[in-house]
Amino acid sequence: MAPAQPQASQIPDLVKIGAVSTDTAINVQTDILDPVIFNDNECRFVLENKGILHSNSRITFSSAGDCVANASLGETRAFYPANVGVHSVIQRASLRVGTKTLCEIEDYGHFAAYETSFLPPDAIKEREQVMTGRFATIEPKYVSRSIKFSESETGASNTESIREAESIGIDNARDCSLIDPSETWYDHPVNASVVKPGGVVWDWQNEVKKPQFSILLADLFPFLKLNQLTLYMMSEQVSIHLTFQEKKSDAGASSSKRICHNKGKVTQKDLTLTRPDCQLVADYIFYPQEMMEQYRQANSTMSFNYVDYQFMKRTILQTEFQSGIIQNVGGAGRIVNKVVVMATPTDAGPDSLLNDYVGDGPTIDANSTGKVTTNLKYNDNFLYPVDVSNDARHYHNVFQSEGRVPYISRDLYRGEGLLATDQTARPGSENFEGHAMDDVLRQKFFFTAYRLNKGERVNSRGIELYDTRNPMPGDSTMRAYLQVVKLATLRDGVMEIAFA
Repeated sequence: MAPAQPQASQIPDLVKIGAVSTDTAINVQTDILDPVIFNDNECRFVLENKGILHSNSRITFSSAGDCVANASLGETRAFYPANVGVHSVIQRASLRVGTKTLCEIEDYGHFAAYETSFLPPDAIKEREQVMTGRFATIEPKYVSRSIKFSESETGASNTESIREAESIGIDNARDCSLIDPSETWYDHPVNASVVKPGGVVWDWQNEVKKPQFSILLADLFPFLKLNQLTLYMMSEQVSIHLTFQEKKSDAGASSSKRICHNKGKVTQKDLTLTRPDCQLVADYIFYPQEMMEQYRQANSTMSFNYVDYQFMKRTILQTEFQSGIIQNVGGAGRIVNKVVVMATPTDAGPDSLLNDYVGDGPTIDANSTGKVTTNLKYNDNFLYPVDVSNDARHYHNVFQSEGRVPYISRDLYRGEGLLATDQTARPGSENFEGHAMDDVLRQKFFFTAYRLNKGERVNSRGIELYDTRNPMPGDSTMRAYLQVVKLATLRDGVMEIAFA
């Protein structure tokens, strides 16, 4: 008599990420895969059809270390953007099964900038700046004795402020240096003219040291945050295709989108990725063979919903933004859960801490932060009955759309409070790599998000964005990411993909 086969309900779900409700042995096998294609423009990895791919597998990157000729203190230093790290080298990420695209994100670096705003500061400082090169952790800055001295306060009042901070700045867990990165070595304080301390990147983050960083597959492909790929059940080839940000010529290195450098300096070359260090560290999970075979038999046809992102980008003139735009961002015939919008100045570049990966808004001054008025229209109805113009409401809408709080202050979001400032306006403010905080942080994380909570399919007209920003400092590039629902079906080893 043949033994009874277990019911489907008795077999653990091996695809969903989480605890498996059974006491069983798990074996993890790690393979280091080289790309089958690699050049300055793209690379491609092919996965083996075995086991279950762990979503925390990583792709590693390193550079040639030749962006600058002299990277010592007082000279030019290059490093990855503070808020995205090595994510800046990727322009498009695609996960493909056979000839079908399972997930794809365009302008991935800007999407990573939005996602970074939800990372806890301690995770960035203690883990991400080592793993991915991100170091945009913000801390309050207190008045130090050296600044008191430089302000000619050499009397009895020359004490550190331990109770109140008047500014904020970058905290990468490294003490500030009495070296102005844009000038020369600190020598001696003469006539109370001591150079004010400034932050610098760690030596191992300096591009000349050829740092090696990595990116999680789950960051590249949001699908993998909730699901794992059962590669052993697939008969088609599974591949990861990465398109890199354009590598500029030596003459155009000053407009690189891959790298940043200290204030006022110029890199001799754009960042060059090296093939030997571009590898996929793939973790394959194996359960007991009987369990995996039972799961295959019980799920010969397996369907699941997931989310992917559609992308829209256009350049908007200063006068257009100030007059108000009505932009169709797409989504026709799709089920859209949310829309994320950001605007980047067209002149953003590597002479900063964030490069091009920012969300900017109206001009900020001591009297006003300008005004942003937005709304969405789909299926012939506006998302909000009254246009949203309150900055706190914009911030709240981001929280509502994501279900998580962004770790950014009101100054970084909309310039309120003027806490990200320079050393002249606020004693205690510290430059980082020569860059003043009001130039590189203030209102650089202004993202707007909209949650379409009805679960309706968008009609053929698509989604229209109403956006007015006044006054704008210049022309902008607007990007919109639409989170759409997709349906994937794995039938007898063949993947079928369609919009829900």
